[in-house]
Parts: sequence; structure tokens; C-alpha cells
Amino acid sequence: MIKTLALLALLAANAAAHGAEPANTQLTAEITAADARLFGGLNDRDIGPMKAGFSPRLEFYHDRSGVTGYADNIAIFEENFRKPNRIRREAMLETVEVYPAGPNHAMHIGKHRFCNKPPGSAPEECSVYRFSMVWERDGGQWKLLRVLSYGH
Repeated sequence: MIKTLALLALLAANAAAHGAEPANTQLTAEITAADARLFGGLNDRDIGPMKAGFSPRLEFYHDRSGVTGYADNIAIFEENFRKPNRIRREAMLETVEVYPAGPNHAMHIGKHRFCNKPPGSAPEECSVYRFSMVWERDGGQWKLLRVLSYGH
């Protein structure tokens, strides 16, 4: 509960710094929570939250690997989860911006840190990348519809 309150306080401060209105503060909290659920699956090596958090119409544009869809991404993550190295993603909440795009869509822009921990005693390596995402409200749930991942 304390972690949730701290997250909401950080989001509210970030929204205020960007001149956000209260409705956008609520949207920012909703999108950030959906993002945390989705990528919690990555961090826990649990495909369930990812299957639920990606729209079946997902389009993922990556500056190095090109364009993939829902089935491609699920297969990629399932394969990665079987490997011995551990990949985790940290949202950099101080960089997050969320904007409404109509009643059922939101634009989500920012930076995130991906870390790769090889098996054994090799040190973890982390890099920061940029993203622009579009979320769609589907049946009351926010699902990731479009992703631009760049700066790799």
C-alpha cells in the first residue's frame, strides 16, 4: 500500500510538472498501472500478464528488429523465458508522459531501463531506451496496442 501511495504521489508530481489536469493525472495513474502489470510479467517470467496486457491487434515497431505482432511477441517472450539469463525492465517514472487520445486511447511516452543478468557470476548489464506507446481501453482494461521502441 505504501509503495502504491508513493507511486501515485510521484505520478501526480510528474503530471503537475507537465501541467496536467486532474483527469490526465487519473489517466496517467491508470496507464502506469497497466504498464506495471504488463511488464511485471516480463520481470517475473510469467507470460500470463503479457498475453492479457497486449492487444490482439498489437503492432510493435523496433528500431533494430522491425515490426512484430501479438503472436510474434508472445513467442519471443516465451522463448526468452526459457533461457538462463534474466531480463528485467524498470520504468523510469520521472520520464513518463501520458496524453489522452480520445475516450478509449492514451499515448504513453518515456524511457525505460532494461537489464540483462547472465547466469553465473557475470555482472548485470543495463541500458536505457525510449518508447512511445498507444494503449486502448478494451472491455474496461487498458491493453497495449502500438509500440515504438527506439534508441537501441
